[in-house]
Amino acid sequence: MRFKKISSLFEYTILIFKKYGHQQQIQANIYRILDVKQIAGQYKLIIQVIGKSIAVECTPEEIISNDALLDGFSKKDIRTITYLACEQYQTPKYKIIMQEFCDAFNNVLFKLKKYDTNEIVSKTAGQIVLDKNLINNLSQEDACCISYAAGYECSSLDTRDIIS
Repeated sequence: MRFKKISSLFEYTILIFKKYGHQQQIQANIYRILDVKQIAGQYKLIIQVIGKSIAVECTPEEIISNDALLDGFSKKDIRTITYLACEQYQTPKYKIIMQEFCDAFNNVLFKLKKYDTNEIVSKTAGQIVLDKNLINNLSQEDACCISYAAGYECSSLDTRDIIS
């Protein structure tokens, strides 16, 4: 280790602040992630207080919403927590389980299953496209399929109006 020659009191003060700041940053990391579990599509983080045998189970959203708790993690752990919290919002909440032609509506009827409650919703493509909450909570493939069916239904209605 090489020592720097300090020529002024100002440089000495800066050196002390740098070393103290580094030491304070090390002590600021009082929590760490022990394990990540995924239960029913939701992430659970097992958090440990460093130096203690205390472990707590939290969701990434709970950690992000508490600034004092978030400040106790290292930068890498904060990146992991943020990634898991954002991934939770990007996952689709509905999935197409069945599509069938309905004579009563003269349209394609889609049956959608909600992941967390297993609730089944039956709607036509046009109804789904008009429901922003529903269409935003579908995967891209399912939304494309429904949008295609809605576009086809709309164009077939326009051609029927022109013919008659």
